[in-house]
Amino acid sequence: MTTLAGDDSAKLSHELLSPDQVAALLPGVTKGTLAMWRYEHKGPKYYKLGRKVVYALDELEEWLAASASGAERE
Repeated sequence: MTTLAGDDSAKLSHELLSPDQVAALLPGVTKGTLAMWRYEHKGPKYYKLGRKVVYALDELEEWLAASASGAERE
């Protein structure tokens, strides 16, 4: 996992992940699937930093929670 920061006093508030890292975290999701989702404007929120695509870990977790289906259990 990559955190972009110049030094300890100037850290970003998001931990940023590459598409490779996201694909490794989500079973059944490949880099190709992530690319198709970006093209179709689906899937988790992402950022373009120049030519690099990154995903914020906290936003990925929120997207995953919002995508959950089924009844809640008590």
